[in-house]
Formats: sequence, structure tokens, C-alpha cells
Amino acid sequence: MVEVPPIQGAAPMSAILLEAIQRRYACRRFVAGRPVAAGELAVLREAGRLAPSAFGLEPWRFITVEDGAGRAAVARACYDQPAAASAAAFIVIVALVAALDPDSDYVRARFEAEARGQDIAPTDAAYRAFYRAESIAVWAQGQCNFAAAQLLLQASHLGLGSCPIGGFDTAALAAALRVPPGETPALVIALGRCAHAAPQRMRKPAD
Repeated sequence: MVEVPPIQGAAPMSAILLEAIQRRYACRRFVAGRPVAAGELAVLREAGRLAPSAFGLEPWRFITVEDGAGRAAVARACYDQPAAASAAAFIVIVALVAALDPDSDYVRARFEAEARGQDIAPTDAAYRAFYRAESIAVWAQGQCNFAAAQLLLQASHLGLGSCPIGGFDTAALAAALRVPPGETPALVIALGRCAHAAPQRMRKPAD
């Protein structure tokens, strides 16, 4: 158990999330033959689904890969780095780029859901200006990091090892996952039971 320093003036229960944050580390190799349970994967996807996103657009979807052939294909696309080659499962976060066109049914549905019966015109106008000014593909992939952060912390809370992988051959990964045009893989989360202890945490001092 990681020792969590006391938080000045905080109630005891407030340290529970901090414990999961401190336990999280990038697992570089996973134990062979130890699958991730279907229920655990469902909880992880739910943690990602509940993540915040700008304009409430949730510009992501999750692809779970558990079978041997699928895992091997994802690992190859990730250059067979140890975390990918030994993972028991993957959750790949895919950015929904084409769906973010301001005139798409997807955007309108998300705005109407967020508006809760109010006028969507102000949000629509602000988003159209943003869309014209930004690289929406880069922005969408960045938004996926919000979902990834929650997913990684949920994995820590469940006692699972995880490793976020951003180094991959995008075309090979998209082909392996049959990602359609207009979507792009943003991040691969390798999962399993970690085969090594947590390394010493190296972070800048709080001051």
C-alpha cells in the first residue's frame, strides 16, 4: 500500500482518490496468462465514458481488444514494445474527427443533450468559430486524454496494471482495428496484472 501524506484540513475519506493516483504507474510488462475480467473492462470503459469534454462533445469511442490475434496485431502496430507485447487486453481510444463537423447530426445531438431544453444557438455559434480556427483532428485527440486519465485511475483503483501508449503506427493500428475513415486512434491503454513492482516515483517537488 502506498503511503499517502496527510492533507492539511482534509477529511479522512478525501485521500481515497489520491491513493489511487499515487498507486498508478506505467506498467512495462504484464503477467502472462492473467486476463482482465469482462466486468473490469466494463468498469474501465464507464470511467472513460464519464470523462469531461469541451462543448460536451465526447469526441471518442472505445475499442476493447482481448483475443490473441487482435492483441498481437495491436502490439505490432505499437512496435512490439514490452507493455504492448505482454498486455492481457487493450482499450484503444479512438477520436471521432469527421463527426465533429458543425453541421453533423452527432454535434447537434450532443449540443441538444447538453442544453437540457435550452437554446443551443449560443453554443453552436461559439463552436463554429472554434472549428474554423483550430485543427479539429489534433483537438479531438487531445480531448481523448481526459477519458484516458479517468480510465487509468480506475484501473489503479481496481488493482490493475496499465500503460498508456502513444507511440504507434497510426495506419497499421487503424487497419488492425478496422477504424473507418473519419476516425483516428488517439491512445492505446495496455492492461493486465503488472509483472513488476512500482518504480520510485520521480516528480518535481510540490513547491
